[in-house]
Amino acid sequence: MLYKYRPALPLVLFIITTASIPMALADNEMGHSPIESNIELENNIELADNNILHNQLEVITVTGTREAATIGNTAASIGVLSQETVDDVNATHSADLLNRIPGVNVNQLGSSGQGTSAAIRQPITTSPVYLYLENGVPTRSPAFFNHNALYEVNVAEANSVEVTKGPGSALYGSDAIGGVINVITNAPITSDTTQLTLEGGDDDWKRAQLKTSHAGDDHRLAARLDVIDDIGWRKNNDFTRNSANLIWQTDATGFNVNTVYSGTWLDMKTGGSGLSWADYNNNPEKAGNLIGYRDVSSQRLSSAWHTQLESGELTLTPYLRHNRLEYIATWALNTGRVRNGTLDSKDAHINDSGDDSLGTQIKYKQNIVGLQNAFWISGIDLDYSQGTTQQTYIERTDTDTGNYWLAYRPAGLIYDYKTNFTSASPYFHIESDIDDHWRVNAGLRYDNIRYGYDNKLTTDLTDPIHKRPADTDISLNHFSPKLGVIYKFNSQLNAYAAYRHGFRIPSDSQLFRAGSTVDSTHLDPVKANSYETGLRGQLNKRIDFEVTVYTMNKKDDIISITDETGARRNVNAGNTTHKGVEAGMNFLLAKDVNLGVAYTRSKHIFDDWTDGKIDYSGKTNPSAPRSYSNVRLAYSPQWLNGGRFEAEWIHQGQNYIDQANLLTYDGYDLLNLRASYQVTIETQVYVNLYNAEDKLWAESTSSFGAVNAPIASYTPGKPRTLNAGIKINF
Repeated sequence: MLYKYRPALPLVLFIITTASIPMALADNEMGHSPIESNIELENNIELADNNILHNQLEVITVTGTREAATIGNTAASIGVLSQETVDDVNATHSADLLNRIPGVNVNQLGSSGQGTSAAIRQPITTSPVYLYLENGVPTRSPAFFNHNALYEVNVAEANSVEVTKGPGSALYGSDAIGGVINVITNAPITSDTTQLTLEGGDDDWKRAQLKTSHAGDDHRLAARLDVIDDIGWRKNNDFTRNSANLIWQTDATGFNVNTVYSGTWLDMKTGGSGLSWADYNNNPEKAGNLIGYRDVSSQRLSSAWHTQLESGELTLTPYLRHNRLEYIATWALNTGRVRNGTLDSKDAHINDSGDDSLGTQIKYKQNIVGLQNAFWISGIDLDYSQGTTQQTYIERTDTDTGNYWLAYRPAGLIYDYKTNFTSASPYFHIESDIDDHWRVNAGLRYDNIRYGYDNKLTTDLTDPIHKRPADTDISLNHFSPKLGVIYKFNSQLNAYAAYRHGFRIPSDSQLFRAGSTVDSTHLDPVKANSYETGLRGQLNKRIDFEVTVYTMNKKDDIISITDETGARRNVNAGNTTHKGVEAGMNFLLAKDVNLGVAYTRSKHIFDDWTDGKIDYSGKTNPSAPRSYSNVRLAYSPQWLNGGRFEAEWIHQGQNYIDQANLLTYDGYDLLNLRASYQVTIETQVYVNLYNAEDKLWAESTSSFGAVNAPIASYTPGKPRTLNAGIKINF
């Protein structure tokens, strides 16, 4: 179904703009708008290099072992997005970039808002099963996980992005079950550059980006700014977002020092929530609510000190973090009215929370004499974080007869507490070649974690939906092993197999904001065991590929049950199985034409899962598409002077909406188009057309109501949207 209210003008503009490029080039041949001759020389060099694909086994990753290593020497499935890809895509959301990686499906939440959920070896979820890093440092303490962590990072101006799929707990600790996403912003500064990008588009989209760097003899400096203002295509869905990175690289007392400050501030209205089937089909612009908002402040400072010792290499990385988040919990609003004799919004609230962290990472690497290409890495991660949480109950005060809130008033505190979190986590990793074909690795991490909870309100375990535990201290300990083996057929092809264990600790909210549950402070970590095998490499100089098969069993998941007294409590009683195939390919069809494919097929099953008194064992997880694909055809002819055309097809398959598997969503197919043209050596213009066919699609689905008669809710994704920009280099 098409959005009938969206005009076809953006598509016409896209065609006119791209069609005009050959005409401009023809004018140039007749002497109009001359382009410097050195552009042609640079493009000839680039095109000559594009006659072959670089061997993906030689791509460098820093996430798999916390040290620079080639993918060919890493027994894990890792996707790397280069600086060139980041620059080409001009992403408006992290999903625009990350979904090019096989096995990765990041969802844009809020109908083109800045929120995120993700599906990496898991269903599409907001649960704490992914670890988000910036330059190898977690963006948050695991106690205070935020599924929207990517909107706190300047992904659009990153040097590169790496995704390790599957557990990474042996090196990184809690949350690294589905995958580890590492946004790299501190690549070596090697030249003096300044670039200004100005971008505008539909729905009053405005963005300005500034990137500048200076490579001095003693000090190398860089700054990146990203400023966005957008009114949104749905009502009550506008936002402003400002991000900044400041980088200082220098040498001091024998150390190479790489210091990064990152900050993001986001002011967002959250009317982009779910709609009924009728509204979704007939009026998708309608606001999901009229009072929702989200106010975010996130800042980080880290400094990596690296030195070469006589026996090995030492890296010290102290860091500071500050996060603050205030929002209205729109999913708890309902109508705010009495329905069937019961108020349907007893949990409507404003959440105001923040956390501050002080920590350091200490890492030492040493080569092993007598073994071939062998080394070991040992280190310890230390973290101290302090968080505060206030939740204020709100009541609807408007007299409108509709279902959506127009006004509200605070009606007292539900929660008010402070949490101290400490962790000390030593780890060890070793790897070596056995001979010219075989390479093995092993690793082990131990996490010692402590919570200190200070309740500022009265202890209340009788409130039916807002129970508050008494002050308490909690201690958790966990070992995370891994083992991998690689077989090298030759320099262009290898296979690997790996076992990796992952876990996540119960978060601050699960322990101390238990809602209707009793005795939530005795939860254990959720655990996962993953087994995978993969084949990757180059078939020839024009085709590279990767195929990975995995299975993962997750146990002791945290679910809510009703005990014999009728009280509800959180327990470690959920077991699930996750299986899938991930495949990727790059095919250089001609020197100017490249085909990229990312395909995933998976299945996510409740093995043992009882929610209340309902047993869902054997059912498929909701929000778990059976397949998703990303296919890109790029054309980079010489007459674009380094520019390119790209057509991108995005497919998401069918998924169940509810746990009982009574409701389904058929999925969607979208077409995105991109084009860029290098006007001069200093100036590039580009256009991006999203959802070119203007299809109606749901970026997410959910259900509510009775288990045997659930009601589906659909959050519509953005209609056809055109953005255009200009990049100017000084």
